Amino acid sequence: MILDTKVTRSDEVLTSEVDGEVVMMSIDAGTYSGLDAIGSKIWELLEKPITVSEICDIMMSRYDVERDVCEKDVLSFLEDLASDNTIRIVDADR
Repeated sequence: MILDTKVTRSDEVLTSEVDGEVVMMSIDAGTYSGLDAIGSKIWELLEKPITVSEICDIMMSRYDVERDVCEKDVLSFLEDLASDNTIRIVDADR
């Protein structure tokens, strides 16, 4: 995954908001996980296809974080979500 990669939520994940944070269940894997406030904001941004770079731009406008730190953290977070099919990479030609 790179900064130009476009990602979105997987259709195979059910979510609910609890006290401002997102709780997710993978239909395929039958696993549950929760996101903190920052992860929940990123999850909100993934409602429609968006590039990793665009996510970083938005997060940097909301939080006091350096670009390189934000990019590293967002990429790591998204790679974790992608590893259990919580998000999917969108074909750039679509």
